Amino acid sequence: MNYRIWNKESKSWETKQTAIRSNGSLVLIQGSCQILEPGDYILQWSTGRMDITGLEVYEGDVIESHLGGHIFALNMVVKQGSYQAYCPVDKQYMDNVGFDVSAKGLPDMPLGPVEDYAKVIGNILENPELTEL
Repeated sequence: MNYRIWNKESKSWETKQTAIRSNGSLVLIQGSCQILEPGDYILQWSTGRMDITGLEVYEGDVIESHLGGHIFALNMVVKQGSYQAYCPVDKQYMDNVGFDVSAKGLPDMPLGPVEDYAKVIGNILENPELTEL
């Protein structure tokens, strides 16, 4: 699974080769080595999906819905965690683990086929103004 790394000190994305040590520190490798301690970075996992423009969608991304050709004025934040989803076969709600989206005023919902309806417009680390969550 792919991930991206936010360096809290430089407030930028790290694009260097990385290795994660068992103690949680992150080793950035490219030319000279740099070590980031667990509190110095944020790791964001890829959802494994692309948005409608072909951009990879990561945890922490802010997406807007383009469902049915309409842009809805509601920004959603992609999160990793657990959520409840209804199973019509078993006719009950079940706990699920994976990626979901949050939007102000709506319950969390599973991340759907974003390649059909969503566009990444930023992320919560660089663009906190895009959402009030």
